[in-house]
Amino acid sequence: MRIAEAAEKLLFELESAQERGAKYLQEDSALKEKIDKLVGLKCVKSCRQGGGKSAICEIKKCCDEQNVKGCWECKEMESCKKLKPQFLENCKKIKELGIDKFIEQYN
Repeated sequence: MRIAEAAEKLLFELESAQERGAKYLQEDSALKEKIDKLVGLKCVKSCRQGGGKSAICEIKKCCDEQNVKGCWECKEMESCKKLKPQFLENCKKIKELGIDKFIEQYN
């Protein structure tokens, strides 16, 4: 997840600056708390491996509600407002190839 990764980098940079005398995090503990929450969005494993953030991820919650393994199985995939264009393209490929063949492309 890009947000979590960017938050990790930001936190690292702020902590490095703090070590050099800047007091960003000391002066604003709420800032560190917010950045930590963004870092916490990072999934350790994919949803299929059981590591997704079901309480946070709207797509995971939707798949659970629709009782589908992924968006590619949903009949409303094409018109879904939750899917970004790049994810929609991947879902179309998964629907066409099947999940196993889609994953094989990246191994």
